[in-house]
Amino acid sequence: MKKVILGIALLAATATLWTSCKKDEKSVAPPEPGNEFLTTVKLVATNANDPSDVQTASWKDLNPDDLTPPDTSLAKLNLHANAVYNVQVQFWDDSKTPSAAITPEIQERANYHLICFDMDGNLNLTVQRTDQDTNNPPLEIGLQDKFTTGAASSGNLNVQLRHQPNVKNGSCDPGSTDADVNFHINIQ
Repeated sequence: MKKVILGIALLAATATLWTSCKKDEKSVAPPEPGNEFLTTVKLVATNANDPSDVQTASWKDLNPDDLTPPDTSLAKLNLHANAVYNVQVQFWDDSKTPSAAITPEIQERANYHLICFDMDGNLNLTVQRTDQDTNNPPLEIGLQDKFTTGAASSGNLNVQLRHQPNVKNGSCDPGSTDADVNFHINIQ
């Protein structure tokens, strides 16, 4: 009889431990991808009517600690007036040897990225994004663009790479900034 009572007590203790240690299940979302590390932003503009007319502008900051200013000496783009340019926006990490192209990573995660363009009021330029991601419905990305120039003018074009995991909606507002750079544009 002692063995039976001891067995019942042991069984009861095991059941108590089993039910008290059981945790509620939780749905755990995978972590969102972090911001990209970028040192260089390039614009490569090819005249749609003259493929030999290729203009390149480059903005570089090898020390993102803000102790030294970025190199903007090549962040200038000279475009013809009343023309159409097919433009590629490229991102690089030049802190590595050899330089690492980051654009393919951004393309792979296009559903998390949007490139936003803003210009000052003096610049006769319109920008149209021509590439889309795989969201449903598809949303623009901005790695491939069409720049249409008007009359001669000059001004600044701001290019921002917005990091928008799980919040991309086609606008520039949500998310955080991977890159925020300015290019000087001359239309002549």
